[in-house]
Amino acid sequence: MVIGGGQAGLAAAEALVRESLRPVVLEASDHAEGSWPRYYDSLTLFSPARFSALPGLPFGGDGDRYPHRDEVVEHLRRYADCLGVEPPTACRCTAADCP
Repeated sequence: MVIGGGQAGLAAAEALVRESLRPVVLEASDHAEGSWPRYYDSLTLFSPARFSALPGLPFGGDGDRYPHRDEVVEHLRRYADCLGVEPPTACRCTAADCP
């Protein structure tokens, strides 16, 4: 089980898929995109696209550019689709949920 469908959660899910496991990704929002859609419109990554890709799926276009918020959201959604994991949405996990 992976908690969170943002960059770290999807990268962890990819590592599990690579080991022939079928992870369940729990995500509190509607899609696997973490909190990116809730950030301000003009937000960009603070590292170039070539250093910001997720394992196995580079950002398209110029590797020296800084992708903006909507590109990151789309990248995360596309990555989740490529992994074949469909996170249960509106599933919020808290410390009380853990043994």
